This record gives sequence, structure tokens and C-alpha cells, in this order.
Amino acid sequence: MHQGAGLLRRAAVAARVGGRCLRLGGKSQRRWLASPADYVAKQVAKSSLDKAIDALQRESDAFEDVLGVDKPTVEGTDGGIELKSSLRREPNGLLTATAAATRDADPFALVSGHITSLGDGIKHLLGSDHPVLQACAQYFFELDGGKKIRPTMVLLVAAACGGIDDRQRRLAEITEMIHTASLFHDDVIDKADTRRGEPSVNRVFGNKMAILAGDFLLARASISLARLRNLEAVELLSTVIEHLVKGEVMQMRPPPSLGNGDGRGASDGPEWSVSLSPLEFYMRKNYYKTASLMANSCRACALLGGNDEVAQRAAYDYGKHVGLAFQLVDDILDFEGSAETLGKPALADLAQGHATAPVLLAAEEHPELEQLILRKFEEVGDVARAERLVRDSDGLRRAKDLAVAQAEVAIEAAQLLPQTQHRDALMRLACMVVDRTR
Repeated sequence: MHQGAGLLRRAAVAARVGGRCLRLGGKSQRRWLASPADYVAKQVAKSSLDKAIDALQRESDAFEDVLGVDKPTVEGTDGGIELKSSLRREPNGLLTATAAATRDADPFALVSGHITSLGDGIKHLLGSDHPVLQACAQYFFELDGGKKIRPTMVLLVAAACGGIDDRQRRLAEITEMIHTASLFHDDVIDKADTRRGEPSVNRVFGNKMAILAGDFLLARASISLARLRNLEAVELLSTVIEHLVKGEVMQMRPPPSLGNGDGRGASDGPEWSVSLSPLEFYMRKNYYKTASLMANSCRACALLGGNDEVAQRAAYDYGKHVGLAFQLVDDILDFEGSAETLGKPALADLAQGHATAPVLLAAEEHPELEQLILRKFEEVGDVARAERLVRDSDGLRRAKDLAVAQAEVAIEAAQLLPQTQHRDALMRLACMVVDRTR
């Protein structure tokens, strides 16, 4: 049914082309473009519905090839495929030097006025047509005491690349809405009771309303994104939403390369996943769940500011590697933080069955961790045993080194932007991400 509906939509698109006969090299293809409705009827009449759908799919694919509707407008938006080289990198002292050189730069102070008005802008975008959904979203935004690092990054990139305009301010709001929607959905999936020390939306309003509120935020964000009137920006942020889903699915299963002597594991994931090491799989998951939003939002911001490809790529790389460093530190704090500072129970990742960098790196020293990872720490005593093995390894230290290395790649990307106080603030922000304690 879904496939048939998709084909009829393509037929409608073909009709809107105006009956023009594009030269595809075949008579049936020319008939498809000249009179799509008649062609559909004839195909269904001459064969079974299944065969007609297959035939129409082939014709539709040819039509799409001509119009280029499946070709990405923006190349290279899937940074998950470019992680191996940065994983081999060791810290080189750049983070320490940058922290000293930019100690007077305050990234949050520079855009504080814009961040203060962010909440009002989001409330305006939410509208008032659906008071219950609006109440769910506003509950979160009013209790949120976070630094709003994502819109801060977007606004700093805008300022570093020439100045903040209305579309870039709107993009910052859209970025925060997408992030918040992902938190609503994550809390339902993880059965979380708290978020940043306060009752989670799903606990206050129930799972159904939390899911619908997340969907509502994504819908409003998508409408606002379309109103930016920039196809490439729409594609960048739409890709982020796809990545959020991919990342969540990846988090639900152990790395496929664990548990088999030949290094190949589960076959129910994407084909590419079996060729990745456990750490590479984890980092790609982190790109999808965390870094993609930062990377593609920063790139879209540079794009909306009329900057060239060099600046757009620098903004993208900065956001990607800050995002990867951010998630690595999050996973380290799960072992080193407390419930009071984290706003959630310590060792929450282990309790939810998630194998993070400290665990995966510790497993290289303690192979018995692999079986615990594969069964998602579900047996009695698994969490305590995994914690003990991680602390009896170099896993935490190596994870910290990896976070520092990612932040240094981000600093190098920021150095490609024009030299301004806002660029220095971006570099300072990369240092702060690694040094944070909550």
C-alpha cells in the first residue's frame, strides 16, 4: 500500500511536469511522462497489481533519474563515514594551549542576549493551537537550566562568519527544538524518570503525550525550517532527523563485531556495520545521535550567511568533532559523576544496557566484558562487575584522550574561520566541553 501510494505521488509529479516528453530512450518511458494517469491504468489492467507496481517502480526510477530527485543537494552530510582517521589521533597539546590563549573568551556571554530571547522565539513557533502539546514542551523549556550549547554554537558560527541575521537566529531555535524532541523520545525509550534533576516529561505527562510532544516539536521545527526558503538548509536539518533515528536503533544493539571469533557479528544491522570495530560502531552511533545535529546546524548557519564552501566545511567539522567530544565526556561522566551533578543516576548507561567508550576500551584488556556487553548487562551483578573491570583498566583514561583529540580536531577546524572574538569563543567552547563536570 505504501509503495503504491508512493508511485501515485510520483505520477502526480510527472503530471505536473506538464505532459512533457523527456527523452529517456524508451517508448514506455515517454508514455509514462506524457500521460502518467493513463499509463498507470493500462499497467494495472494488463497485469496483476503486484506486477504493475513492479513495472511502475522501474518506470518511476527512470523518471527520478532524469529529474535528479534522489540526488543529494548537499554532499558529505553523513560524517559517520569519515571517523577512522580521527580515532587514530592522539592528543597533541593543542587543547591546553588553546585553553590558555582563549581564557578571556566567554562563548555564552557573547551571545547571551540572543539566547535569552531564544525561549520566546520557540514559544512563538509552537503556537497555541494544541495547548496540551504546548504545555509539555513549555514544561521542559521552563525547567531547562542547561547552557543551550547547540544554539550557542550556531550563533557563534554566524557571528564568526559575518554576523547574525534573522534566519540564523531562527535556525538556532530550530536546532534547539529538534534536540528537545530527541530528548522527549529518548526518555520514553530509556524509561527515564528524571532529566537534568527534574521529573522527565514522560513521567509528568505520560509516555503517549511525551512522544506526541516530541513529534509536535519536530513538525513545528520542519515548518519553520521550510520557511527559511533554502533547500540546502532544509536537506541538512532533515538529514539530522534521519540520523537521530539511525543512532537510536544502533544504540539498541551491541556492536556487531563483538562475540564472534572472526570479528564479524550480528547480521540484523546495516551491512556496513559488520566491518567496523566496536569503537568505530560506537563513534558512528554518537555521530548520528549527537554530533550530526551540531555539525549540520553549524554548516547550515554558514550556508545561510552566504559563506563559501571552505567556511561551510570548517563549520561542519567544528560541530561534528565538538559533538563527538561532548558525547565521549558524557559517557565518562557516567562513571565519574554523581547523581547530584549529572541530574541522573550514575552508571545509568550500564543499567540501560549501553556499552560506551570506557567499557569498549576496557574490553580490549578484559575480554570477559564482551559477554556482558552482548547480554546488555542484564544479569544480576553485571553492572557492578562491568564497573569494576572498567576501573581496573585504561578505559577511562583512553576515553578521555579520545575526547581531547576530538576537541583538538574541532579547534583546528575553527582556526579556518576569520579571526574574530567569536572564532576564539568557538575554540574556547571546545575546551569547555572537555573540561565540564556535568
